[in-house]
Amino acid sequence: MNYADLEIRILKKDTTGYPVEITFNGELEFPRGVLSAELPVLTAGAPSGQDGELLFQWLFSDDALKAAWANARGQRPQRRIRLRIDEGAPELHQIPWELLRDIGEGGVPLDLSALDSTPFSRYIAGPWIPGSPILKRPIRVLVAIANPGNLADFGLSAIDPDAEFKLLQDAVAGNSKIELVKLEGLCTLDAIDAALRKGIHILHFIGHGKYVDGTSVLFLSDPRDKEKVALVKDAAIAAMLGRQLADAQSDDKLRLVYLSSCQTATRSPADAFRGLAPSLVAAGVPAVLAMQDLVPIKTATEFSRTFYRELLDHGEVDRASNAARSSVMSAGLPGAAIPVLFMRLRSGQLLGNRGVIVGSRGESFWQTLLENIAEKECTPFLGSGVTADLLPRPEELAHQLAEKFSYPFPDHANLPRVTQFIGTIDNRRLRKQLLSVLVEQFRKRMGLPAVKPGMPQTLSQAIEAAEWAKTSLDLFEGEIHHQLADLELPLYLTTNIDNFMTLALQAKQGKARREVVPWRDASMQRRDLNPPASPEDPVVLHLLGTDADLLSMVVTEDDHLDYLSRISHDHEYFLPVSVNERLACTTLLFLGYRLEDLDLKIIMRGLLTHLDLQRWNMLHVAVQLESSQRDDAREKEVIDYFQKYFSESRIDIYWGNTLQFMSDLSARWKEYRNA
Repeated sequence: MNYADLEIRILKKDTTGYPVEITFNGELEFPRGVLSAELPVLTAGAPSGQDGELLFQWLFSDDALKAAWANARGQRPQRRIRLRIDEGAPELHQIPWELLRDIGEGGVPLDLSALDSTPFSRYIAGPWIPGSPILKRPIRVLVAIANPGNLADFGLSAIDPDAEFKLLQDAVAGNSKIELVKLEGLCTLDAIDAALRKGIHILHFIGHGKYVDGTSVLFLSDPRDKEKVALVKDAAIAAMLGRQLADAQSDDKLRLVYLSSCQTATRSPADAFRGLAPSLVAAGVPAVLAMQDLVPIKTATEFSRTFYRELLDHGEVDRASNAARSSVMSAGLPGAAIPVLFMRLRSGQLLGNRGVIVGSRGESFWQTLLENIAEKECTPFLGSGVTADLLPRPEELAHQLAEKFSYPFPDHANLPRVTQFIGTIDNRRLRKQLLSVLVEQFRKRMGLPAVKPGMPQTLSQAIEAAEWAKTSLDLFEGEIHHQLADLELPLYLTTNIDNFMTLALQAKQGKARREVVPWRDASMQRRDLNPPASPEDPVVLHLLGTDADLLSMVVTEDDHLDYLSRISHDHEYFLPVSVNERLACTTLLFLGYRLEDLDLKIIMRGLLTHLDLQRWNMLHVAVQLESSQRDDAREKEVIDYFQKYFSESRIDIYWGNTLQFMSDLSARWKEYRNA
């Protein structure tokens, strides 16, 4: 499902209350509002949902915030809701936000943390590199159950480890994609540390906790005396997990900590678990699921069962949490709002699923591709889908330009036609306005303020000024350009006008340069790259122009036709000599294209038709395609159509999205290099 991104950010309290900002798809479109400092009086989660409605009314009592929410809800029913509570307002974490209930249009109550259309989490921002989704199966879950001998001295009941483990086994029974690993012996911090280093993806902890004077502690076992409790502070736990994540070099790394209060507790560990969770996220754990009250046995079992099933199905931790909460509510069980999800993943993608390969190579696909990459015999082509997190897609850009220039025809999503209309009025203004929109949207997606007079105006200048190569690693999980740079290939071809790929290469190895196909030159002559592209001196070749030269940009319908005409007339001189030679004898890797894209058609029916691609019978492949027309109910027909379309060029298809493919490739590439 394609979700819009909705972030509700509550700032540190001032004299007026708590300032609140709402951003929608990375854009701060709405005026800042204020949340009253007078907390609502809740009634312990009444079954009628009264608490949820009261909490919602309190959060959106400000007219500006109410208007912002209504606007976002009207634009996109599918919204990923991230509640971001700043460090200066930690007291707000005690509020059970998971109860939020929106009485939407028509008076239908919507429990936001239990709907598939509104994945909900408490988002913790920070300067971390989240890493790529885990693709390995089975997902290994370490089950650590703490039952030190003298819990009664602290007013706590003993825990039955076997019974607790059996409950979790029952919850995931029959799911071959998950493996439960029970921590044997004493449940100490050192024992958990050692066990996590044996390829664990999820830590599922069951035990007691306590929250005192701003510090959370867990009741673990004393390594010197199994009959005694060791009170382990949140700082020590977070430091241990931080070291784990820093040392992880493979696909076997910790992605989730599940903190479950035991079923026999005589006192709720809610404050401890809720207080511990943010510190674990701050230490680098991508997601933490904690409890904010004592969980009834049936509720815990039902929640765990649905949560793990959904997580392994699509990998999105916030969607899985919402689905689990919904199943608890549907079963009529109490405590649906008790589990609370803290995460630092903007997309919620905790686990990944490998795509489907369609083509003649079959089982040899990956091995052949990896060997070709290792021998530097692979050439990527980058389309607009590669920048989907950073810039608007062509159809989004077309909509904005169509509205701004009063485009009179119905096809507002067709960028070449929209720009053709605008360009006939003022071609230079069109191109400058297009760049202006791209710069504005890039800055919004990066959380930067609007452009001020005197600031860089070209897109590439704006990207470089924002220190994108560094900051993007903190904002986007598995950033595609950086993953491509890790392949250390000599040549990258792009139909995009930005400098993302060049900057990623420079960040990786300190050197890279941009070259442009001079397709508007009056006469083309035989030429070559000087010096030639190499892994030590990589080249990013822009096929359809760059933002540094407005006329070089292939934007309008006429631009595309003129471009094809030049290829037909000067095909032997169109590309540098070494590029032509390389394309004929390397694997071609297409990323971020859709079948209906004119840019892809130019490559397939223009550039490549004049090359002898069959000479070496290369894996012309690893094509990853996206289609805006995809219909899951007709997936096989769509795949068959793609296969037929590309069969003449002997191009295999990886059926999945761009990020999915790159996560898959990146994981396999690391395994290949370490083998």
